[in-house]
Amino acid sequence: MSMTAGENDRRVSPWLSLLMPGILCLGCSASPTLTVNEPLHLEDHIDAATVVGSEVPANPPQPVEWRFDAPQPQWTSARLHPSRRPVQTRTEDGLRLTLREANRFPRRPGFVGPPPPLGISIYIDLPEWVREDWAYVMVRARTSELVRNVGLGFNLVERSDTSTGRIYRFGGESAIVVHDGSVQTYLLRADWSGGRWHGPWRQLGLGFSAQNPASIDLLSVSLVPKDAGYTAAPAGVRAEVREGVHRRTLYTHAPGRLEYRVRVPEGGRLDVGLAVLRDDVPVTFRITASGADSAPLLEETIRDKEHWAQRTVDLSHLAGRTVTLALEANAERAGTVALWGAPTLTATRHAGRPNVIFYVIDGGGADYMSVYGYHRRTTPTLERLAAEGAVFERAYSNASWTQPSTASFMTSLQHSVLGATRSQVNPVPDQAVTMAEHMHRAGYQTGVFIANPNAGTLQNLHRGVDVMREGWSQFSYFGGEGAGNYKESSRFLSEEYWRWREAYPGTPYWVHFQSTDVHGEFPAVAPFAGLFVSPEQVRIWKEWGERLGRDGGGGIYGEAWARTGISRVAYSSVQQGLYDETMVHNDYQLGRLVERLKAAGDGTTRC
Repeated sequence: MSMTAGENDRRVSPWLSLLMPGILCLGCSASPTLTVNEPLHLEDHIDAATVVGSEVPANPPQPVEWRFDAPQPQWTSARLHPSRRPVQTRTEDGLRLTLREANRFPRRPGFVGPPPPLGISIYIDLPEWVREDWAYVMVRARTSELVRNVGLGFNLVERSDTSTGRIYRFGGESAIVVHDGSVQTYLLRADWSGGRWHGPWRQLGLGFSAQNPASIDLLSVSLVPKDAGYTAAPAGVRAEVREGVHRRTLYTHAPGRLEYRVRVPEGGRLDVGLAVLRDDVPVTFRITASGADSAPLLEETIRDKEHWAQRTVDLSHLAGRTVTLALEANAERAGTVALWGAPTLTATRHAGRPNVIFYVIDGGGADYMSVYGYHRRTTPTLERLAAEGAVFERAYSNASWTQPSTASFMTSLQHSVLGATRSQVNPVPDQAVTMAEHMHRAGYQTGVFIANPNAGTLQNLHRGVDVMREGWSQFSYFGGEGAGNYKESSRFLSEEYWRWREAYPGTPYWVHFQSTDVHGEFPAVAPFAGLFVSPEQVRIWKEWGERLGRDGGGGIYGEAWARTGISRVAYSSVQQGLYDETMVHNDYQLGRLVERLKAAGDGTTRC
């Protein structure tokens, strides 16, 4: 893993802290000895750990809440351009914000496609807070209309740019709005933005978007301090995310130490991701083993809160010995949180049980796969896999879109059982055990690589997952040459899978892929673009789409066909060809993954 000079300092030196008072063994009178017959997830065995120090800070900061069942004059839009101000009306329990046609964003020069969305914002002035102190913004809202997204903005620009509609210096996270009329809580990171942050936090803004006029009731806004999620115990387990990677994570407070009694296997190694909550208070991580040399096995200072520092500790020289493995953390400020992401002990690789890869082509239709008899050769890789395995001729999805269908095949339950009452579904309840949880409990390492969060955190499907890489439609988390084109998600997901296998090479493992190559935008990437549709046909198809969108008659799902005179058959025929091109690309990338698995000699993997 590459690091910017000055961000992380690795060294071997005498330990920085004094002896720490206070020893706590969580749930045990004497620490049991853990054996490593299969991947050992240390976060699953926190009850067997001895905690030394790691004291919860006294008088931690408290959340701040604004409730809109009473007037909140501090929240305003007065400084915004008049055309950008939302219509605000009082309701019995909140503030109704209405998006009008006047709130439509300006069209970018040269853009071809449907009209840009509507967008509104309100904000509050803050007393120049330090944004590092805060973890999340929680937004409670309700709507039965087609409001699309809720998002954060930070610090107003000095002069609003009417050509782009830009209001804030930094944009924050956003979430898809549930529009079934129920009260929903949206959890958005307070300390993340699309650019490098400088200076105090002066304004917090909330933005809402929709494709057509709609309204939403804002009920409350809360700010959650960073320390709030780490004060329940001296040490614990949480889900943590950095750069789009979610991990089951141990946390401790500095100065503090977790001790495990472990019998080290042949070829033993510890793989772990190190992370911190803040940029302004670096944490020094240290890993030691009793009976080893006096030098630590690892000692490193981390000050970059945005990334995981993935590290491997070689324990092979201790094979066959029972040692006390200690995870220690120290910082200048007592109580600073240290994060140990997916700490996993593994032995020499073995093939006692098969590895499992569960691959989903999001939006993939069996009717358009040649493995099921489609007239175009769209899935030759699947045909080869089918010749070596089994094909289900009668396999039915529980719904026509991602959230309910994924929830069902990950739990084997009908989505009505999972709590859904309409097409919009609830997150998978904790009582429903997921496929990942079953595999994790069976001793498998679990990895999830998906391009659609409707198959991940939005559905509470990160439970039981050691490492989850979750990208959104632009795939901006992945960076690199192909960033911004989620039509290449199958390639990016495979690359992330191999990075995970390099960081966590133990077996057995279970992996869930969910690509979005065939999901939505067209055309496919080169050289697959042009297989079935010519560039001239693509140009005309895009012009048709723009005319249908401008018509205002509901686009391809409304009466615009008759008014524009565009042939529905001609339009759909081109779109089908574009879809087929993306299917061929996804199948090709799947084939590359399978061939690399075979070349790696991993004959125990089942796809």
